[in-house]
Amino acid sequence: MNRIAILLILTGLSFTAASQIKRQLTKKVTIAVNTNIETYFIAEKLAIEHIGHYVFSNKESEFAHQPVVYFARQHFSRWKDTPLIKRIAEILRQLRDVQHDNSPQLEYLLYRNEFPKAGFRWPVPKDLPVFNEQAYPGSKTLVLELTDSLSVFYRKAQVGKYLSDHRTFFHGAIAEARKDINTGVFPYMEKWYGQSFAGYELYLMPGMPITEGDDNYRAFGPMLTSPNGSVSAMVFSSSVQLPLEAKLEDYYRFGFDNPGVTRLLTVHEVGHSFVNPQLAKFKHLVLRDSMLFTTKLAKSLENSYIGNWEICLTEHLVRLGEIRIAMSMKDEKEANRLRKLHIQESGFILLPVLEQLATTYENSRKKYPTFSDFLPVIFNHIHQLQPGDIDALVDQNKR
Repeated sequence: MNRIAILLILTGLSFTAASQIKRQLTKKVTIAVNTNIETYFIAEKLAIEHIGHYVFSNKESEFAHQPVVYFARQHFSRWKDTPLIKRIAEILRQLRDVQHDNSPQLEYLLYRNEFPKAGFRWPVPKDLPVFNEQAYPGSKTLVLELTDSLSVFYRKAQVGKYLSDHRTFFHGAIAEARKDINTGVFPYMEKWYGQSFAGYELYLMPGMPITEGDDNYRAFGPMLTSPNGSVSAMVFSSSVQLPLEAKLEDYYRFGFDNPGVTRLLTVHEVGHSFVNPQLAKFKHLVLRDSMLFTTKLAKSLENSYIGNWEICLTEHLVRLGEIRIAMSMKDEKEANRLRKLHIQESGFILLPVLEQLATTYENSRKKYPTFSDFLPVIFNHIHQLQPGDIDALVDQNKR
């Protein structure tokens, strides 16, 4: 995409603050770069110099394949040994030891007003994962301290000015992702699951470090609570490795021009918003069949980083939704692509069985108005399976 095209696209972007970039795609769908998240990753990269690693970021890698990560690190390097960054580093070290991830604090940051504003755009739910002291001892206090420190860093290091000075890059990233997002899929998802949300918020994370190499990216889908109801969010990193240029202003590609990945993530991560809360209601029915997570099945799914039956079943059901929603949109080509990707290439061997069950759901919507209403049927069918049946499906899929 050339610079003239980018500037034309920018005319449709909301630029409501020095460092806020947001576009309204439909009445319910927005795409944005979040100031709080970008500030977090700038600070995290500096903190890594003191604690060595955090999620995909490490001290040794320069991340030259990710322009925002690379150049922001250079620009803010003078802050690396300040007491403020050392404090952030120690907080992150402690959070790493209890969470082993940074998604809980990113979810919390989405409830905050974007820096430099203080306070919250929406009340923070008491059951937010980062506030779960039983699962993450001490994390609530640590995240509150982290947010205060990030706010100070934003102000003192003039992060807002940096983001504003390089807004063309962030606008370019939004333009790349926007053209690959099919906003028409959301009404089909709501119809298929029998559920709707108050809104859908899609956030790009150009500053999130991702390991160098093809097909590397990260995304997750937090469910947010607003005064108007639940909001399904998706947060995703760049997915295209870029050759290093002399400065950030020299880029004409921005790391998000990846139609296959963007379209897949849009449906997949938002799909978790429909599936995960419903599965939580039936957790006892899910866990009773944990023995079905056989060694062969675990091996089949190892490239998808699935380590237990609960996650295995969740990911199967989300992928089931992807395929059946494509079918409901009469996009058989996409449905077949997803089947090949998820079953043959990724080893989700229960999908053919689940698809057969899904046709019953689709043809009996008066009896099963929502996917949640149909879940017991799925659980009862799975409960009839034996570990040997699972292994047979794995072996069959290898042929």
